Amino acid sequence: MAVLSLLAAGMFTSCLSDDEDTIVLESGNTTGIPSDNLAGENPEITSTTTTIPNVQYTVEDDEGDIVIRLDMTGIQDSETYDWLRLIGTAQSGQNVWLSVDGNPKGILVYNTADDADEDVSRAADLVFLVDNSGSMSQESDAVANGIVSWSETLSQSGLDIMFGCVGYSENGKINGAINLTTADALSTYLNRATGQSRTMGFSGTDASALQSAASSYSVSAECGGMALRYADASISFRSSSNRIYVNFTDEPNQPAGKQEYSVEYFADQNNWGTTQGTVHTVYSADTTFTERQYYSEKPWRISEYTGGTVLVAPSDFSGVTLESLPVSGAMQNSYIIRFTNVSEYMDGQVHEVKITILSTDGNTRAEKIFYMTFGSY
Repeated sequence: MAVLSLLAAGMFTSCLSDDEDTIVLESGNTTGIPSDNLAGENPEITSTTTTIPNVQYTVEDDEGDIVIRLDMTGIQDSETYDWLRLIGTAQSGQNVWLSVDGNPKGILVYNTADDADEDVSRAADLVFLVDNSGSMSQESDAVANGIVSWSETLSQSGLDIMFGCVGYSENGKINGAINLTTADALSTYLNRATGQSRTMGFSGTDASALQSAASSYSVSAECGGMALRYADASISFRSSSNRIYVNFTDEPNQPAGKQEYSVEYFADQNNWGTTQGTVHTVYSADTTFTERQYYSEKPWRISEYTGGTVLVAPSDFSGVTLESLPVSGAMQNSYIIRFTNVSEYMDGQVHEVKITILSTDGNTRAEKIFYMTFGSY
């Protein structure tokens, strides 16, 4: 990440890399964040070609300046599927805009793929939701082995990452879980058995509590939405960590008429807020089945609503390595977006934050409105 140097009191400029423009800062702003005066309105887009993932947001004190920090996983170019480099306010090639309650904000974007700056904390809590029904017999060992290998790779990637796992069954039960832990402990859990049994059973110091909590969740068939609701309520997520889920299944989401487990539940931010996480889907079956809301739903719609990625895999999971999953790139090509001059929004009320993505060629377009409460000032 470029080091920003202040050149004068009052109105400041910051030295970026040689190919980047000079940024004008607010008077008295020591954060390196561009002035709101330079921030144009979010461009209007008539259609979208990609999605914006849910974000984790925190309030920081940067040498007396209150800064809002958004942590977001990667966004793919809609045509090349390369990971976008987001460019913020007053820079050549700007492709991301942000407003609060309709007021444009100057934003500074850090792309984690640009360098390995160890001073920038990137915390992630990654939870695997695994369908361990009989129909997953071909995939079970491949999925479990992939999770073990992938978690070990991610733990050595520079991310501050912890792992959890939830297993759900064909009879509509939560039948296994381990709370957030290390890659080694997750490996031990998954290697206790073979096949579907690898994600069955509760483990860890809080195993009895996890099992007790699971008894409150029940439908009649595989339901990733139910597993996600259980994980959200039962996993001990770290504050300010980006929550990321990967759901492995070969069945529709089957909530048996319970709307709170339906894919549509996650479309409403009143139900599933931005900080509750992004869901990625790996689906290994025919995608052309006929949907029946609340009974037989396309599970990847949860990813569409939360900004996650989707991979359709072969029924035996052959040729698929978790390292090649889109979620891997999303985590390794993530962003930190910062803006300041926020005292008027520090009132304990909900505010509308709109993020718009528009690539310079116009092909990659996305927009999402988040509802955030920044606290009191």
